Amino acid sequence: MEDEKVFSVKETAFVLGWSADTVRRLIRRGELRATRLPGVRRHGKRETVSYRIREHHIKQFLDRNEVK
Repeated sequence: MEDEKVFSVKETAFVLGWSADTVRRLIRRGELRATRLPGVRRHGKRETVSYRIREHHIKQFLDRNEVK
């Protein structure tokens, strides 16, 4: 799995045809497995955490939820 593709939240959202907020929500709920990157980005009062999602975790999520 060393050569496996790893996606950002935005890339995952594009692949699934959903919004980045929906992908982040799935990650927070534990429905989509992701790796949290160290650090936090600040946008005014809002803080953003960065995640990376492995391709096989996206496939597992789609299989479990029968999303086509």
